[in-house]
Amino acid sequence: MSVPSRSAPSRHKAQQEEEDAAALKLGPEFNNAGCLLISEVKYLLENRDKDAPDTVVYNKTLEYVKTFAKFNTTDSASAVREILRREPELTQFETAQIANLCPADAEEAKSIIPSLVKIEDDRLQALLDEIQAMRKFQT
Repeated sequence: MSVPSRSAPSRHKAQQEEEDAAALKLGPEFNNAGCLLISEVKYLLENRDKDAPDTVVYNKTLEYVKTFAKFNTTDSASAVREILRREPELTQFETAQIANLCPADAEEAKSIIPSLVKIEDDRLQALLDEIQAMRKFQT
């Protein structure tokens, strides 16, 4: 009968320390991953060929994105991406989180996306105000 190795828990602990969403350490599989807005996923799923799968997962995903999409058109989602691209310090993950959650002010944004502390409140608030205006006046 073999005895469990003592090194396994420390390896697991090292990986847990390595991954920290607040510090944008999401794990190696996410280092170069692009991030879509929920509104973009909604558009992609709604505009699939007529042979879209009729599975529970597909239907629940479609229901989810219809419920939580913040922007009605691809033009609106693209415009929001352009607004957020003007801030060079934002990562793709932060850009998607801001656009998906649409926080009203810098304090709220930093509380739900802790990595945003690197951006001054005034600069962040200006971006958030533009996004809120976009949501208000989208067609």
